[in-house]
Amino acid sequence: MKNKHIFNVTLIYLALFIGLFFALFPIAWTISTSFKTFKEYYTFPPVWIPHYPTLNNYKYILFTWTSGLKYLLNSTVIASLNTVLVLLISVPAAYGIARFRIGYENLSFWILSQRMLPPIAVVIPYFLLFKKLGLIDTYLSLIIVYLPFNIGFAVWLLIGFFEDFPRDVEEAAMIDGCSRLDAIVKVVIPIIAPGIVVCAIFCFIFCWNEFMFALILTRQTAKTVTAQLAAFQSPTKIMWGEMSALVVFAIIPVFILALLVQRYLVRGLALGAVKG
Repeated sequence: MKNKHIFNVTLIYLALFIGLFFALFPIAWTISTSFKTFKEYYTFPPVWIPHYPTLNNYKYILFTWTSGLKYLLNSTVIASLNTVLVLLISVPAAYGIARFRIGYENLSFWILSQRMLPPIAVVIPYFLLFKKLGLIDTYLSLIIVYLPFNIGFAVWLLIGFFEDFPRDVEEAAMIDGCSRLDAIVKVVIPIIAPGIVVCAIFCFIFCWNEFMFALILTRQTAKTVTAQLAAFQSPTKIMWGEMSALVVFAIIPVFILALLVQRYLVRGLALGAVKG
């Protein structure tokens, strides 16, 4: 029995290791490529570890304003503002649906259906509308475009957190003199804050990674980092080193954000998983 248990544990760890390898290999390969010279990333068979590591690719991104940092700033501003707006709309919407059953199943499913809408189906109408309004290549255009997709996801996710929150706690706060709004702000939201943080992270990452709308609705002023990555490809060559360096810079903000809210992220993913 003991040997069987050890064998099962070994298999589990082996499967986890294989999954971790496949998940981290693209990141490791990108980091390796970012330090390679032009000759090394076109060498066959591939060079796994650079023989002559160089920082030229990072210097190009850091010291050429129109090559990377400008677009990282654009992505940060757009993703942050969109996430804030999504939460300001989604939190009260989810609370209303969960507590007062406002259009409960029909409304909540309709909101979720906006997330199922293929983005390619609305990109041309959005482009024509924003062109007429003079919003092409602006932060506002991307923030507006991302709202329906993120709101649909956020409301659907937050409904579960509000439904799992004990009504008795909220009612006790109201009996003690709090208005409903005070009870929501001072009691409900602080307790389900980990769930809201999870929602915010997913919304931020969606905006950060989105490519199609960013490519079509921006030119230079509001161009995001994902759209800029496509600019490293030309008819004659692909700047793999510079592209990899920008990808590394693009990973860092999301990685830091995940580390900063790791405690809330774990609690938020587990919140409501076990009902008492």
